[in-house]
Amino acid sequence: MKLLVPLKQVPDSTMRIKVAPDGKSIVTEGITWSISPYDEYAVEMALEQKDADPSTTVSVVTVGPVRAKDALRAALAMGCDDGTFVTSDENAAPLVVARALAKFVEQKQPDLVLCGRQASDDDQGFVGPALATILGWPHVATVTKFAPADGGIEIWREVEGGHEVWKASGPALVTVQKSDKEPRYASLPGIMKAKKKELPELALSSLGVDAAAPKIEVVKMETPPQRGGGKILKAADGDAASVAAELVRLLRDEAKVL
Repeated sequence: MKLLVPLKQVPDSTMRIKVAPDGKSIVTEGITWSISPYDEYAVEMALEQKDADPSTTVSVVTVGPVRAKDALRAALAMGCDDGTFVTSDENAAPLVVARALAKFVEQKQPDLVLCGRQASDDDQGFVGPALATILGWPHVATVTKFAPADGGIEIWREVEGGHEVWKASGPALVTVQKSDKEPRYASLPGIMKAKKKELPELALSSLGVDAAAPKIEVVKMETPPQRGGGKILKAADGDAASVAAELVRLLRDEAKVL
């Protein structure tokens, strides 16, 4: 089975993000970048299949600026077989990214494409479904598991209260919610091997992608308001009835939730 996982590089979730002076972007100096968390789950899900069937190949691809190559290296260190870097502008429209990935998928001809449910930076969840639409492939969302079955692929989709099981008889695309296991850590041998692997590069223009696409403009970006301090009401401050009455007053008059 040939599996392909498109990746996006995003600011690491442990970083404290600051709004840039223009009020429309973030300060990138000093930022640590990593694979978007749901994309990591997609990689783990693909590698679980490779663990079960060593004949499986797992490829990764990213469309982005030069620094995005690090995301590919990280995926290779986890155990992926090969990676391809499609160079593009930092702010390429999501539809253009989906078109570029579609061209690459047509060249690679995987049996299954696994995308993260959404990227952790913009939370749009656009590229996976758009890619499936461009390819004309079936798309199953919020997937937690898949397995080959009877000449096709069975896909477990998370729904409220349980799972649905779908079956694809041909190439398909899934957007991954989580895998059964947490994403694995790269081993030291894996890191060393990843450093030596070649990363073929393709210019976005070489794929013949239509670069005309609507863009979303960020009008304003701001950090969440700082939370105020909490209050603790103790039974020592009065009897239970008076404490309850004071709690109601604070919720009504100060917190404005009643």
